Amino acid sequence: MRRWLLVAAAAAFAAGCSDQGPVSGELSVRAATQFVGLRAVQFVVKGPVSGVTRPTGSGYQVFSDAPSGADSTHVVVVSAPGTGLVAGEIARIAVSDTRQVRSYAAHVAALSGASYNLLDTSLVVLTVVRP
Repeated sequence: MRRWLLVAAAAAFAAGCSDQGPVSGELSVRAATQFVGLRAVQFVVKGPVSGVTRPTGSGYQVFSDAPSGADSTHVVVVSAPGTGLVAGEIARIAVSDTRQVRSYAAHVAALSGASYNLLDTSLVVLTVVRP
């Protein structure tokens, strides 16, 4: 009888550890660049996004269209006056399942320098990762 209880308890524990469905939360959009003097970046996130925010503690301004149910979102990140964008996290995206991070991608549509002059988009590479 005792052995039966142990087996039942182990089975219940294993069932409780199974996949419980989507885990909503935020993913990080990170920029890789060695260029100094970036003022703003416009990019497109592929994958369903429910919202976009600036990273905690940054002085960036973030604008997005994040339409409900759309498979892509346009985002613009602008640095605070007198500063510039730096390599690292530039935005946070709210998603319905953070475990599906590989389903998301971001690519640069436009870049501007300190005086808002357009720059070559290959100066920045974006990745979507867990924070």
